[in-house]
Amino acid sequence: MKRFASNLNSFVATVLALVLVQMVCFIALRNPVRANLSGRSYYTLSEKTLHLLDELQQEVKVTVFFQEEHKLYHDIENLLEEYQYHARGIKVEWVDPTRDRARTEKLANQYGLTEAQVVVFDMEGRSKVVRQAEIADLRMDKGSQEPTIVAFKGEQAFSSAIQGLMQEEPPKVYFLVGHGERRVTEFDQMTGYSKIATAIIADNIEIKELILGAEKGIPDDAAALVIPGPAKPMDTAEVEMIEEYLSRSGRVMVLIDALKETGLEPMLRRWGVALRHDIVVDPENTLRGSDVHIRRYNPHPITMRMQSITQFILPRSIEPMDEEAGAPPTDDRPAVAPLCYTSDRSWSETQVEDSSAKFDENTGDERGPFSLAVAVERGAAQKLLDVQIKSSRMVVFGDSDFIANGSLVGGNADFFMSALNWLLDREVLMGIAPKPIEEVRLGLSRKQLRMLTAANVVGIPSIAGVIGLMVWLRRRK
Repeated sequence: MKRFASNLNSFVATVLALVLVQMVCFIALRNPVRANLSGRSYYTLSEKTLHLLDELQQEVKVTVFFQEEHKLYHDIENLLEEYQYHARGIKVEWVDPTRDRARTEKLANQYGLTEAQVVVFDMEGRSKVVRQAEIADLRMDKGSQEPTIVAFKGEQAFSSAIQGLMQEEPPKVYFLVGHGERRVTEFDQMTGYSKIATAIIADNIEIKELILGAEKGIPDDAAALVIPGPAKPMDTAEVEMIEEYLSRSGRVMVLIDALKETGLEPMLRRWGVALRHDIVVDPENTLRGSDVHIRRYNPHPITMRMQSITQFILPRSIEPMDEEAGAPPTDDRPAVAPLCYTSDRSWSETQVEDSSAKFDENTGDERGPFSLAVAVERGAAQKLLDVQIKSSRMVVFGDSDFIANGSLVGGNADFFMSALNWLLDREVLMGIAPKPIEEVRLGLSRKQLRMLTAANVVGIPSIAGVIGLMVWLRRRK
């Protein structure tokens, strides 16, 4: 009887222990705790993304079309695990395009995919495709068969896709036409804007062209108006429509080339933006003489994640007016902030008819640095009687060539898209910087390598052999 009671007691204790382990596992599964002990923040989500995920109410289906052998596979996997940890509504499915042909073909038809190595975000039938180039910057080194990852941009791309899907209707941006402006429907390398239009649409933004002469004003559904390099002057009525739209919390981007009279000059002066009849020359930052490479960015929400060089072509200076430069902003006074600067060796060339550009202060040339783009804001966003009142915002670039189809190099597209997202109040997409790849190398001398080899080849096996011999001798006794 005692033996039965003892066995029963052991059985019950074992069952209770198993139940306790299962309870602990269940609680841990439902309430996971993650900690980064590596000392790095490669996959750690930013505060902006965490705030975005807190507002996420719908389920998001994420389909990853990457092979396991791909260079970005594990980076994407680790990052998506962080998204799933902070938002249970995110469901991830992995599809290998080379092995699971049937599933790949079905989803490709559903989402209109024409390439592999993409991540698709789907929310209630609305989808956003994130391509490999948006996830990481790759560099092909000489003599290398595979590209090297320079910067990982997964968080910015994934958060952009989620925020775009959370908006019931994508914001609508109008591109002005009718005055010789650049066209988003043109594919010409020198004059067309079709490539930047593709980038805008990929960021879940709807674009349309607008002829002011056929309208009584800027459409009410316009989230922003882009004026892409007008070649002919606008009439007064058109400028009044633009300023009236801007004054009622409108958002306007102006890309204005050197030596062009657009009719917008008086309006820009009223908003604190100074234009000079000049071409900026920067011998320290040029390859062909006509281009200016921007390396210096002024701190601003638009430029906070700019890490690449922007290349302008024959730009003009765009700067705050003298009376605005040091004046504190008020609700009525626009705050004008430079976005980027040329070098100290640059100058403002006013003798533009002369083919040989040389600095000559007697002809009105001035030494730099100069700003080539500014951001303007009037009436900071405020809440009144629970109604959010938006500010008026405007971005002015001193060049329209830098985002033409053949000029989208370096940080040109990033600079433009960051400015557009600022106009659209999409700061979440601007404050997430790419994560640079950190290479960790173990530097060992030849002596240290010999010691490490001896320890692995001789030392560890010898220790195991000695322990085995000691056990054998003890058992013989």
